[in-house]
Amino acid sequence: MLGVPGVEPTDDFLSLGGHSLAALRVVHLLRRKLNVELQLRDLLDAADLAGFTAAVRRAAEAGPAAVRPALTARREAVR
Repeated sequence: MLGVPGVEPTDDFLSLGGHSLAALRVVHLLRRKLNVELQLRDLLDAADLAGFTAAVRRAAEAGPAAVRPALTARREAVR
């Protein structure tokens, strides 16, 4: 995701050049691929990638993510 070679479990996402948009992409990708309930905070609050991995494992053990409603366009104009 960040294009950084040699990432270690003790590395910090933000120190590797991660930013909020990349973090959103990571969380969205994992939600979709693993069907887990993750929050952006899980990645940003983790001290390192090992901590984030532990959060992902806890989410996986908790079971599948709840179904999210589809986004739909409003028919009336917002004023």
